[in-house]
Amino acid sequence: MDTASLLLIGAAGGAARGIVHAYDCMSEWLVRRREFRLSEQPATEGPPAFGTFYDIAGESIAAVVHTVLGAGVAMLMASWGQVSGGFATFAVGASAPLILVQLKHSRLAEIVIGDSNAPQSTQPHGLQPPTIGPPNEQTGPRRPDPGGTE
Repeated sequence: MDTASLLLIGAAGGAARGIVHAYDCMSEWLVRRREFRLSEQPATEGPPAFGTFYDIAGESIAAVVHTVLGAGVAMLMASWGQVSGGFATFAVGASAPLILVQLKHSRLAEIVIGDSNAPQSTQPHGLQPPTIGPPNEQTGPRRPDPGGTE
């Protein structure tokens, strides 16, 4: 598959994610309008506005970002040999945000960018356990069992 096709199909997948989200918001809006019309005592302000359920400016920006992410991740996955067909490229484009989150939490990302959430070692360097031989069971004096069942 050529580069232009990869970018176009991946971008279409990213755009499809925004379309599905807009449909979900519209469905929720229609349910609330229906509830308003069927209520016995409707509120004086009228039915809910569509803008209450869908932020047109914010979602438009998110749709552009998802489209670009879809194209970019589809191209990246194709260059790594992870996708080769049109449907797989579309699916990668649609799931681009999730794929990037998974890559962020991968072992490779920890190596490349470091893990700031990793617990710091509390043992001084000189007190680490030996790495050769069987574990030593008596590393120090044992205290007697208070129950006397030793």
